[in-house]
Amino acid sequence: MPLPRLPRLSRLALVAFLLALPFAALAQWRDIPYADVAKMPLLLEKVDPQHVYSFSFKASPGKGLKALPADFRLQLKLKDGQVLPVAIRPDGRIELAIRRDWADSGAVLQSNQPKGVVGVSMNIDSRTPPGTHMSYAQLTESLPILERGISEYAGFMSFLAPDVKALVLKFDKPGHTAVLTLPGGKKKSWTADAKGRIELPWEPKWAAGTVDLSAPLAGVDQIMK
Repeated sequence: MPLPRLPRLSRLALVAFLLALPFAALAQWRDIPYADVAKMPLLLEKVDPQHVYSFSFKASPGKGLKALPADFRLQLKLKDGQVLPVAIRPDGRIELAIRRDWADSGAVLQSNQPKGVVGVSMNIDSRTPPGTHMSYAQLTESLPILERGISEYAGFMSFLAPDVKALVLKFDKPGHTAVLTLPGGKKKSWTADAKGRIELPWEPKWAAGTVDLSAPLAGVDQIMK
C-alpha cells in the first residue's frame, strides 16, 4: 500500500522546519584523531618543563576561500561519548585544551566542515629573552629544548632528523649589534641585516660566554638544517 503524500503546505512546512533547525543538528561531523593534534603539545610538556615554548592553534580559510564559514564549529568527543564544544575566537584562534588522558583514551576532534574548507595549524613560539646583557646560554635557552624535542619526536630515526643550526635575533630595525665575549676574552660580533635580523650560530661550547645587545630583542626564531 503506497504511503500517503503530504499536502503541499505540509511539505513546505517540513522544509521550513528543517531549515530552522540549528546547524549542529544537521551537520556531518568529520573526525580528527585528538592524539594526532595533541602530539606536539604533549611532547613540549615533556621536554620543556620551564615552558620556554608556547603553542597555539588557529583556523584559516581553505585554498581559494577568503573567510572562515560562518557556521564553522569544532567539538571534542570523549571516549565516554561526552561532547565538549571548542571555542573559536573571531580571529580564528582555537581554544583547545590539551590532556594526555584524552589522547590516550581515543578522543576525537570533530569539525562540521568538509576537508579542505578550513585549515587548522599549530604555531609554536619561544619566549623572547629580556634585556640587553645576558649569558649565551640564557639567550639560546630555546635551542637545547628544540634538540631534545627533535630527538624525542624522531625516536630511533633521529639520525635522519634535522640539526639545530642557529638562533635568529629579531630587532625592530636594521643595524643593531650583538657582541659575544667568551671566557678567555675573545669577542665575536654580528650586525643586523636590512630586516633587523642576526643569525647567531648555535655553539653549545659558548654557553659560559656573555652577550651584549645594542637594543632589546623584538623576538627570536630557530633555524634547522
